Order: sequence, then structure tokens, then C-alpha cells
Amino acid sequence: MNDPIHNLTETADKHHRRLGSLETALNDRSETVEKIRKRLRALEDKVGQHSVQSVLDKVKKVETNLGKAETRLTRQSAEIANVRLDVNALNRKVRVSGGLPRADFHTWEPDITPEMVQLIHAGLAAAPVSEAKVQQLRAILEQAQEEVVRWDRSREAAISAVRALSELSSTAERAWRKEKQTWLAFRAGGPRPVGKEVSARRQYDEAVRARRSETMALDQSTKADEAACATIRERIEDAVAQDLVLPWWFDIALGLFSPGKPGQVKPWLDAATRLVRYRLLAGVRDQLEPYGDRPHDEALAAEYDRVVKGCSDVRR
Repeated sequence: MNDPIHNLTETADKHHRRLGSLETALNDRSETVEKIRKRLRALEDKVGQHSVQSVLDKVKKVETNLGKAETRLTRQSAEIANVRLDVNALNRKVRVSGGLPRADFHTWEPDITPEMVQLIHAGLAAAPVSEAKVQQLRAILEQAQEEVVRWDRSREAAISAVRALSELSSTAERAWRKEKQTWLAFRAGGPRPVGKEVSARRQYDEAVRARRSETMALDQSTKADEAACATIRERIEDAVAQDLVLPWWFDIALGLFSPGKPGQVKPWLDAATRLVRYRLLAGVRDQLEPYGDRPHDEALAAEYDRVVKGCSDVRR
């Protein structure tokens, strides 16, 4: 009865039986869970199919309605645009038939002379030598000057070496070799590099003169441009204040009416001034087309792009 091996065997058998019962119960529960999962998946498939199809039907219906609404909106927008054009044309005819004076944006002399226009053109095309380029050429010149100084020093050393060679005794072999190497090094160095210094100085002086000249020309161009813009802006302000009839090209580019809100006035005036200035610089005289053809000249083409964008941003 007190045999420990027997007791251990019984205990092991007992635990084995309990483990078997637990495994059987676990298998039964696993089968039950798996059945539940299958039913859930089947239910999810049915619900999912029904939900997806329902949502797709609703989305398709909404898209159809949106398409119809967009078509109606496009049609109405076109009708509104046509009505606006008709109103603008009618307004202009009424104003012109009423004998209102017209604004003049073509006659500028003596306030803006052809010389001023040429100065502005020169400023647009100007590309002054940068200060960095001048400093770079200055550094090259200083380097060439240093090379000349080093050559002069090596020449003095070579002359001293020749004198020493004539005075050294026949037993001073080490000193003789040293002086000879100094002389040979000078001979191998070539002629005095004065040509490089002259070329570097010429390039530096030309860059300084060009920068000074172009800077002065750019200052003159800036002053002429500022004076011209001030004249143009003043004439536009007077035309709007006196309710003058503005040119067709002006209305096409900027809209029929000047802005009525204080925060919009300055951007509108800036765009109008740049438009009239561009037409003056590019020689555009067309009565309908605000900008004319895009010029081939790079500087004027850049102005063209800025003016078109500026007018588009403020057009009402």
C-alpha cells in the first residue's frame, strides 16, 4: 500500500484519464466553434454581397444625378457668361452713345519719351557683371601677381647662386651642389610669367568697368521706368475717377469695372499699370487684343507672362 512507485503510477494514470477527457471536450468545443465560424462567414458573405451591391447602386445613382446637375450647371454658366457679355456690350454702347470721353492710353509724349522707352528696354536686357564675378577675377589677378613675385625671388636666388659658384673653393662640394641646384631650378622655371598677370589684370579691369557702366545704365533705366509707371498709373486713376470710357482691350484684360473694395484697388491698379506699360514697351496697338503675340525677345516675353498672369489674377 505504501509502495511509492505504485502510488506514482496511479497518479499518472489518473492525470492521463483527466487529460483525455479534457482533450475530448476541447475537440468537441473546437468543432462547435468551427461550425459557428462557418455560419458567421456564410452570413458575412450574404450580408456583404447585399451591402456592397446596395452601396454600388446608390453610388451609381448619385453619380448620375451629379452628372445631370453638372450638365445643367455648365449650361447655365455658359448662359450667364453670354448674358454678362451682352450686358457689357450694352453698357459700353450706352456710355459711348452718351458722349462720355474716352481714356487715351496711346499718346504719351512728352511725359513718356521714346528715349525713356529705350532706357527701360535696356534695363530689361541688362545683365550686369555680378560682384562675385568681379571678386573671382580679382583673386585670379592676385594669384598671377604672386607668381610674378615668386619668379622674381627665384631669379634673385639664382643670381646669388651664380656668384657663390664663382667664389666657392674646389673643396666646398656640398655648397657647390646646392647653389647649382638653385640655378638649375630657376632655369627650369621658364620665363617671367608677366603675360598671365597682364591678361588677368585686363579681364579684371574690363569687368570692373562693365559693372560700373551697366550699373549706371540700370539706375537710369530704373528711374525712367519708375517715372513712366507713375505717369501711366496717374492717367489710369484719372480715367477711372472721371468715369471715362476705357478701351476694349482694357476691359477684356481686366474686366469691365474697377474693383469696389478697398483691398482690391491696389492690386488692380498695379496690374493695369503693368498692362499699359507692356503695351507701350512692346508697341502693341491692337484695339481688341490686350497683349498681342508673345514676343520672341526673352526679356519682353518674361514681361508678357507676368502681365498676363497679373491681369488674370485681378480680372473680375
